[in-house]
Amino acid sequence: MERPYVLKYENYREFLRAWYAWMKETKPGFSFRAFSQWAGFASPNQLQLIMQEKRNITPATIATFIRVLKLKRREATYFSLLVNLNQATTPEAKAGFLAELSAYFKRYCDNLKHGQFEYLMKWYYAVIRELVTTRSFKPERHAIARRIGHGVTPRHVDDALEKLVALGLLKKTAKGGLDQADAIVSTGPETESTASYYYHRQMMQLALAALDEQMPNERNFSGITLACREEDVPEIAQMLTDCRRQILSYLEGRGHVEDDEVYQLNLQFFRVTGGRKKEAQ
Repeated sequence: MERPYVLKYENYREFLRAWYAWMKETKPGFSFRAFSQWAGFASPNQLQLIMQEKRNITPATIATFIRVLKLKRREATYFSLLVNLNQATTPEAKAGFLAELSAYFKRYCDNLKHGQFEYLMKWYYAVIRELVTTRSFKPERHAIARRIGHGVTPRHVDDALEKLVALGLLKKTAKGGLDQADAIVSTGPETESTASYYYHRQMMQLALAALDEQMPNERNFSGITLACREEDVPEIAQMLTDCRRQILSYLEGRGHVEDDEVYQLNLQFFRVTGGRKKEAQ
């Protein structure tokens, strides 16, 4: 069994569970009590409680964990960021730590992992991937930046194209062009949910801009305010999912055609009242 490498994990508790299993296999007599003795913790099962998500690592004890785990400098920095990300309690805080993780990978190690984070966190990556299928598309950085707008620069385009090709989401053709590829960006559930917050926040900002800047024949904004029961919510959510699938099925059924522009479809369904308190049983 090899020593687990922290940079391969997106949840520090999973790393601790793997590290503990490795220690049990390679160090006879190792236990939760032994870990607490090495760390100087009063509780003999501190590590176990953290692994079980019953306690958190505090800012005051991160250095102790780094010492006992014998993490090198870059591993220690990553472990600290991971603890902060996993334990953050608000979407904004999680998003901030995810951005730090992405920058860390870009600077020090796995550029592919950085590319995964970038794709999930920056809305224009998905737009560029769709743009290559449109009529008269040219893989020229300034032309792409002009078509997208919204502050996207040629340098942003360069970074996006490089990452999209590296991730296998775009592929270069024999003639120097670009085509879509079918690769999937795969990350851990917490990373994906945090990046999803980033994505939807940015798309909602673009929707506000479209409401002000685009003519009615260029967009379609509609909404209904309705009352329903809690048990109706999953049914309505499934209807919206089916609607998305129907639209994708329609587009796929057209065969190979050249599209004109890239559009964004947002379906938003959420509670606007404060939430009724449950009556005591």
